[in-house]
Amino acid sequence: MSPVRRFAAGALAAVVVILATALPASAHDSLTSSTPETDERLSAPPDGISLTFSGELLTLGDSMTGAVVLVVDEEGREWADGDAVVNGNSVTLAVKPGMPEAGYQVRWQVISEDGHPISGVIPFTIGDAAPMKGEQAGTGGANPPSTTTDQAADEADGAVRTLLVAAGGAAVAAIAYLLYRFLRRRKATAAAPDEGDPADSQL
Repeated sequence: MSPVRRFAAGALAAVVVILATALPASAHDSLTSSTPETDERLSAPPDGISLTFSGELLTLGDSMTGAVVLVVDEEGREWADGDAVVNGNSVTLAVKPGMPEAGYQVRWQVISEDGHPISGVIPFTIGDAAPMKGEQAGTGGANPPSTTTDQAADEADGAVRTLLVAAGGAAVAAIAYLLYRFLRRRKATAAAPDEGDPADSQL
């Protein structure tokens, strides 16, 4: 391989490595435990809801919010009492008193440490009632509603990726231009003695 080709290959490899290491990690946080647990049957209504995740969650400033947690029954009634509170890698939520024997779902959505929203559903049952079936029961919907923070996280992630791709494209273009100039200079240098041969032969 010629020095020019080695230089081009090395430069392109460097650009690829820079872009790969600069892009945000794709691994998101995950739910590690909850109270109640998934499909748990309780003998009495819970005192509250507690979720624990594998990493620190993002919040909205000092308000310690940034998570949306719903507790719904099959009729779509909401049993959450106030807003969810984020503290490090945990989320807690108070519930209204007087929850009857029935099937319920905890529907949660939080902002992962890497800025991506993640969500899930935790079904549980109180007493001898039948478990709640499906995620579309009542009017609660399949997932908690999106928040403006989720949109901002997605937009910020997209902007970072756009800038990195643009920077990589600019680097490749610069390398291509330098190679073009280098090859033209070599061609001109190689052609210079040939241009002088006719004149020398006339002397």
